[in-house]
Amino acid sequence: MNTLPPAPVWLAEEPWLQELLLWFIGKLEKQRSRDVTRLVKQKTVPALFDFSEDTKYRWELIERELVQRYQVFSISSARRSKQSQEPYENVQLRLNAATEPLLRHWLNRPRISPEEQNWQAAIDLYAHHFIDHGAALRAQRLTLPGYSSVQLVAGIASAGTLLGQSLTLREISAHCFLGNSKVLDNRQELLTRLFGDSISSLIERPLLLTAWAPAGFSKLLFIENQDTFLHLTEQPPSNSALVYSGGFRASASRLISSATRFAFLPGSDADGFKASWKQPSIQAFFWGDLDYAGMGILRALRLSLPHLLSWQPGYRQMLNALHEGAGHTPEQGGKGGQIDPIETGCDYADQQLLPALRMAGRFLDQEGFHSRTTGSIADTPSALN
Repeated sequence: MNTLPPAPVWLAEEPWLQELLLWFIGKLEKQRSRDVTRLVKQKTVPALFDFSEDTKYRWELIERELVQRYQVFSISSARRSKQSQEPYENVQLRLNAATEPLLRHWLNRPRISPEEQNWQAAIDLYAHHFIDHGAALRAQRLTLPGYSSVQLVAGIASAGTLLGQSLTLREISAHCFLGNSKVLDNRQELLTRLFGDSISSLIERPLLLTAWAPAGFSKLLFIENQDTFLHLTEQPPSNSALVYSGGFRASASRLISSATRFAFLPGSDADGFKASWKQPSIQAFFWGDLDYAGMGILRALRLSLPHLLSWQPGYRQMLNALHEGAGHTPEQGGKGGQIDPIETGCDYADQQLLPALRMAGRFLDQEGFHSRTTGSIADTPSALN
C-alpha cells in the first residue's frame, strides 16, 4: 500500500517547480559519485528571476515547503557580493536522496531499471532506421540471453535492409543475429510496425510434411507421432493416405497454402495426393496423444480443414484404456503446462474424449496403440497407474 502523501496543489500550479524537480530526478538516473546539487542563478532557475511574477512567493515555496516541511532540499547560502542581489541568488540546493520515492510519486516518474535505460538508449541510436522511429520497440522491450540491447536493436534495424531480397524470416534472422535463425519467429507484427509494407516481400517458409499415399485414396489421416505413423504405413487403414504431422507443425494456418511441401514414402501416388488431399470430398481425420495438447492439435487442424474429425478407431482404444485405469498424470508425463482447449468442434472429441480426460486426470500417449500392440495397455491397466 502506498503511504506517500499526494502531490500538493501548489505543485500543479507551478510548472517551473515541476521542471526543477524533474531536473533533479534526471540527475539521479545517471551514474554519479556525489550528491545532486544546483546553484540558484538566473540561468539555472530563471523562474526566480522573472520579476513580472511573484518571485518572493516562489522562493517561499522552496524554503517553506520543500526545505522545511518535506525536507526535499537542504540549502547553503553564498556570500552576497552586491546589496541588490536577491537573497536566494547563488544559494545551493542539495537534494535529500531519501526523498526520491516521494518526488517520483508526485511527478508520476517511476524509476526506470538500468536494463530499460539501456534498451531506450539503443533505440535512440537506431530510431532513424524505423518508419515509426522505434515506437513499437519502446512499447515492447525484447530480451534474449547473451544479447545486449544494442545487439538486439541493431539486429532488428539491419533486418530492414534485407527485406526485398527473397529471403525467409529465418534466413534474415540468421544474418542479423549472430547465426541465430529463430529470433524473429512470431515477430512479423512487430516488423510490420517498424518497416511497413516492405515486410510483404518475405518468402513464406514452406511447411514440410511426410506422407504415404496409395492411389485412389478416399480418406486422409493425420498422425501426431512418428512411430505410430511408420507402423500404420505397414498396415494402413483401407483407402487411407497417411500424413505425419509432427505435433503442432501441421496445425499451422499455412497447412493448406501453396507453400506446403510433402516428402513421400516409396510406393506413394504423389501426383494423385497433391491433386486431391485438400478436397472436401476426401474424409479427413486426426489421431494423436489422448491429452490436452493432442486435442489442441485437433482443434487447430480444423481451422485449415473444417471437415476434419478425430479418428475414432484409434481414440476408441485409448478411451477404453483410460476408463479401465490406464494413463499417467500430467506431472508424470511432464505435461503440467498443458491447457484444456475446452472444445475442438469435433462432436466425438468434445462429448467423449475431453470429458473423459477431465474426469480421469490422466493422459495416454499414442505410441502404445498401434497395430502390433492393440489392446496391450488396456489388458494391463495396473502396470501403468
